[in-house]
Amino acid sequence: MVNPQDGTLKDAKVLIVGAGSMGTATAQRALDAGARVTLVGRSADRLARIAGQLTGLATQVADTESAEQTAEVLDTREEWDHVAVLTGGTGVMASSIVDTPVENAKQAFSRFWMTYNVLRAAPGNVRPGGSVCVLSGSSGRRPLVGFGVWGALHGSLEALALSAAVELSPIRVNVVSPGGIGIRMDRQLIPRPGVPDDVAQMVCALMSNPAVTSAFVDVDAGERLGIYPSTANAWGTT
Repeated sequence: MVNPQDGTLKDAKVLIVGAGSMGTATAQRALDAGARVTLVGRSADRLARIAGQLTGLATQVADTESAEQTAEVLDTREEWDHVAVLTGGTGVMASSIVDTPVENAKQAFSRFWMTYNVLRAAPGNVRPGGSVCVLSGSSGRRPLVGFGVWGALHGSLEALALSAAVELSPIRVNVVSPGGIGIRMDRQLIPRPGVPDDVAQMVCALMSNPAVTSAFVDVDAGERLGIYPSTANAWGTT
């Protein structure tokens, strides 16, 4: 049996919810660290393609917007050591509060309910001392005109995670807040365009550090605090 207090992912049982770029990168990182990883997504075809690229990866098709399907995913005979909720939502178009139709805003908030379902199912299915990592976004604490719906979503996810860290203890709950990874650079402090593996590194670090809970970690290169524009790349050129 793995002891989640050991500070290692070797032989740890890790569940990653979300088969997008960040979920896939985190699965790769965890596998490289010796974890036993299961990746959950909605598309069987996509999961099959990822499993063909990552040796040792297990997959499971499920819709975590469904509380019942989420509970079935987490409910196994052996408790999970770590869970990461790295869902990207449904790809709905949303922007400012004024300009986004209510139905679009509701669809954007599907990420909130996916995360809620996982946290609700965690007690009894995640080992004490193990962890759940939640994905938010930089607009939750650094509002930007035109991103009102996303700022509200990310702020609500962070509030949910903080409450869960208190209520689910001794399960650890932490938040990783990425910037515009794969989208653009936005007045960053350093000239690094974020990549999914940046998030993966931090998620795995939070999983493996047994002293960290209720933490909010920005992985955004200091987004909207600096001078580096969207035209710069990692080497500071256009």
